[in-house]
Order: sequence, then structure tokens, then C-alpha cells
Amino acid sequence: MRTIKFLIFFFIITGTLSAQNFNDALRLSFPGLGVGARALGMGGAFTGISDDYSATYWNPAGLFQIKRMELNAGLNYNNLKNDASFFNNTTNFENSGTSLSNLGFVFPFPTIRGSMVFGLGYSRVNNFNEALAFSGFNPTNTSMIQSLLGKGDVSYLLYLTDSTGNTTPINGRLQQEGSILASGSENQWTLSGAIEVSKDLAVGVSINILGGSFERNRDYSEIDTKNYYGAGVKTDPADSRTADFQEFHFNETLKWELSGFSAKAGFMYRYKDMLRFGATIKFPSSFSIKEDYLVGGTAKFGTGFTPDISPALESNIEYEIITPYQFSAGISVTRSLFTVSGDINLTDYTQMEFKNLGASKTVQNNKDIKTLFKSIMDYSVGAEVKVLNSGLKLRGGYMVKNSPFKNDPSDFNRKYITLGAGFHADESFALDIAYIMGKWKTFGDNYGSDVSRTYQNIKTTDIIFTTTFRF
Repeated sequence: MRTIKFLIFFFIITGTLSAQNFNDALRLSFPGLGVGARALGMGGAFTGISDDYSATYWNPAGLFQIKRMELNAGLNYNNLKNDASFFNNTTNFENSGTSLSNLGFVFPFPTIRGSMVFGLGYSRVNNFNEALAFSGFNPTNTSMIQSLLGKGDVSYLLYLTDSTGNTTPINGRLQQEGSILASGSENQWTLSGAIEVSKDLAVGVSINILGGSFERNRDYSEIDTKNYYGAGVKTDPADSRTADFQEFHFNETLKWELSGFSAKAGFMYRYKDMLRFGATIKFPSSFSIKEDYLVGGTAKFGTGFTPDISPALESNIEYEIITPYQFSAGISVTRSLFTVSGDINLTDYTQMEFKNLGASKTVQNNKDIKTLFKSIMDYSVGAEVKVLNSGLKLRGGYMVKNSPFKNDPSDFNRKYITLGAGFHADESFALDIAYIMGKWKTFGDNYGSDVSRTYQNIKTTDIIFTTTFRF
């Protein structure tokens, strides 16, 4: 009977479990660390400096300061560690990766007066690494099996409900465990230009073609370790095989292919090589998303019955996400061997928007965004000191990326301490390194709200190398 109804329930499955929500919009809207080892060694406080290829990301107007052709390349190592607490049991999990962070070229165009400079290149502007593992006994009367009732999906196909799909004898008191592992990145190809419109005052713009990918794998299990559902309990009273429930396993894979467009405009004013002030507007990015979603699962009963969903159910959908405006301003002061800088960044996350999900789903998601999110002000500070005439530069910085959710405590704000060093040989070669340590808290619900919740302490480490040649 359940095989006969398979096609009907398949369409219900793909409409419920793969439902897109505000977290998908946030994933593309929340900014990454940025580009360039020198900039990140100074805490990302670079809007008011922007005097190398990374200006294409931070403030394109800053390109006007570059007088020689520049070739710039960078490499990034990222590690994320997550200590998750689940019903007083802590589990550690981590994820790491190494990738090309940027490759670009800057070309100053010959002018009679002033400056005109163009930049072209590739940058990895955000990574989507995630890691989570948890395990613990949930003593409450809730389970994922219950949360799926009436939706005609996994719990029904695995014989965990009666023949209607609306009733199950399983009401919690289960061992719950699982893991989430995700990877991917947002990348952009950039064409930038800056022009000095009057002495020491420049404007610039970056046009970005966006691309990237995201893959998230989730495994989840519920196990009757205390034998609450023994031989006398059938999940389907009409089917003797469903007696003595033992285990339920659920897995899902979400894959994205990203494409899109964005732009940033900025200006910079320089006063006697001592004071620089810059400001930018990052216009909303428009992402087109091709989503592939797969669901599988198994169940195990003491009778030896082990139904499964094989092959995995799959759905495909295409839709759009629009990110909010971002406004940034920065200042830097250089005196003798020292440079100090600071940035502020304003983002209103209520401006995130879904498109082309279907009328009702689009309206609901956009309403949730207005309800859950707020505008925030991020900030960063940094400093650089030259070590006499050695060509060595030492850097340090601090940045805060605040949580965009209403009522989140300060522990949920992402805080980063950065260290850096660089060796600059004359004006032709530079090698820079940055070390970035991040820390924050968050939580996640396996289903429902605060009935199967993981409390997470996240720490990140990034090491970035950048090499610059000027000729």
C-alpha cells in the first residue's frame, strides 16, 4: 500500500522537507572575512587604506594610489571547531579546507594629470564551512518522527506511522544523535576602476560576477536505547513487522550552484599622505540558485524488518535571493612608522528577500525575515608598525560582526582577533601573512523549537598568505 502511494508522498516530501527559509538568505548575506593578508592582519579595517589589489573588495576608489602594475595572489587555510552541548553531553567536531583566496592584476593607465587605475581578478569572498556533531538522551516526549506526522514523508515511508501517516505510538524518550558537515564558497570575478577626480580625491567602482557552490550533508538518528517501544508496541497496528521499534535514521543532502551579480562604489580622500578617509556602498547582490535536495532514511525493528528509502528521493528547484545594501566608512592615520585604522559597517538584514519560490512561500519567507532580523553596525580596528628600515611590518587588529537576529545576546556576535606580518622588499615584492582567530556561540534545533536543541561554541582559525609583485 505504501509503495502504491509512493509518488503521491514524494511530491509532499519535496515540498515540506526541502522548504527554503531565512537561514538560506542569511548564508548569502552575512559577509565573509574579506580579501588580502595585509588587510586582515589589521582586523579588516581597510576601507580607509585600500592601497593594493584588495581595494577591489574593500574600497575600489583606493586603487588610485597604485602607481605601478601589480600582480597579487593569495592562499587561505580555514579551520572551524564546534563544541556542541546536547542534554548535558558535549561533542567536538571540526571542518577545514585550503583554497586559493585571490588572484588579481592592477594596471595604472597613463595620464597627464591625476590617476586612473583598473583592477581585474578573482576573489573567494566567503566560505560556507560548517561542522556539528551531537549525541545525548532526550528525556522529553518529542521526536523528529512526531514532527513529521501528517506531512506524508519519511516517517510514513519507513513504517513509523499507521497507514494514514497521521499517528505514531513513538512519543519521545529516545537517544538522539547526528552530524552536519558543510562546505562551499562564494566567489567573484571583479572588474574595478578608480579615477582621481581632483588632487587626492578619487572615486571608484567594482563590478562583480558572482559564482560558487554549497553542499550540506546532515545525518540524524533516534534510537530506543531504553526499550520504551518493545515487542508489544507496533508503529502500524495492522502490520506485525512494525513491532519493537529500535532505530530511525534520516539523512539529507542540499546542494547549490550559485550565480549572480553585485557592485560596489566608493570614494577616498587623502590628506598629505597622513590621513585617509574612505566610504563605500555595496549594492544588493542578486543570486540565482539551482538547488538539488536529496532525502534518504532507514528504520529498524526487532522483528528483523528494516525498511529504507532507496534510492534517495530528490527534488530540484530554482529561485533567487537578494542581499541587503551595505554601507562602510573607514579612516586611517599614518605618522612616521605607525598606521592605525578603523572601519564601521552598516547592514539592514530586514532587506533580505526571496523571489520565485511560489507566491505563498515567498510571502511567508519574506515576512519571517522582517520579523526575525534587524539592522546592525559592525566595526573593526587595526594597526601596522614598520620595523625601522628592515622592510618588516607587524600588524594587529580586532573585528566584530554582530548577530543580525533580534534579541540575540552579545555572546552570539562573532569576534575576531587578528595578527599579521609582512616583508616588503623595495617597491617590487611583498609577502604578507595574517592569522585570524574567531569565536562565538549559537544554537540549532533538530526539529520544533527548543525541544531538541544543540548549544554550540564555535572557534575558527584562518591563515592567509598573500604575495604581491609590482613592476
